[in-house]
Amino acid sequence: MSSIKWYANRIKSYIGRPRLIIQEKPIILTEGNRCENPIFIAGVHRSGTSLVRRMFNSHPDIACPPETYYLEYYAKMYSNPDVEAGYEGLGYDKSAMREDLSRKASELHEAYRISQGKSVWADKTPQYTFNLDSIDDLFNREAKYFIVLRHPCDIVFSIFKRGWNFGSSIDPFEAAISHVNTGIQCLLNFEKSHPSRCSRINYFSLCSDPASTLDTALKKLSLQYSEEMLRFSEKKHNFGTEDPVVRGKTSVTLSSGSWKELSPDKLQRLRTVFGDDIDQEDYWSNEQYNN
Repeated sequence: MSSIKWYANRIKSYIGRPRLIIQEKPIILTEGNRCENPIFIAGVHRSGTSLVRRMFNSHPDIACPPETYYLEYYAKMYSNPDVEAGYEGLGYDKSAMREDLSRKASELHEAYRISQGKSVWADKTPQYTFNLDSIDDLFNREAKYFIVLRHPCDIVFSIFKRGWNFGSSIDPFEAAISHVNTGIQCLLNFEKSHPSRCSRINYFSLCSDPASTLDTALKKLSLQYSEEMLRFSEKKHNFGTEDPVVRGKTSVTLSSGSWKELSPDKLQRLRTVFGDDIDQEDYWSNEQYNN
């Protein structure tokens, strides 16, 4: 599908897009009913995070809305010395500043969670992949993270075919490679730095054995798997800016290998960046990526 056709379909999908009414009256939040350990589903664009998001949102205890985008701005405010100086001028120290910003940042997530009758809120915004440390600081290093990893060549191919260049002026294929490679490094570095609060979800394993993969990933972070997660197509979900193709999925099916259709020079470029392991369909099962 050409990028023009894909964007045309996406625009059409926004017309009459189903939306859930979150609340009919304001929800009053107190310290006693706040979620202490929010969840972040972290992954590069086109790596399977939307599927994981729908699965988590189907969990009886987890409310995960579509992509939000705005949390990173609160995180950047928290790390901005000028903002810190402004808070100090009002009589607030760094700790009080964090508490205020994190409360404001999570207010809509909390309202959404409560409206759904759930105890934990989660967020899935691929753009946060590049700002995980800042977001983690904002939430006082109490959040839990699910790191979603898909074969890098499949991600590059998917992004390239859609014509995304993320504002870059370089060749679209190189822009896709750069975005994916940088994003994966951010994920792996964050995972290495916070192993006790990170759990990996391998897209290949998720599609091959979703129940076992989710059960293992959730247990690592002391969360309980629910069979409701596999009934995601039967649940109501908000979709926001998510891919209209993804929102139509009713089952878990593996999509992989299309990148092999690329020209020899592009295939060689992928091999140069991501290594000879690209020939392995389950790329992330390699021992070197699991240490």
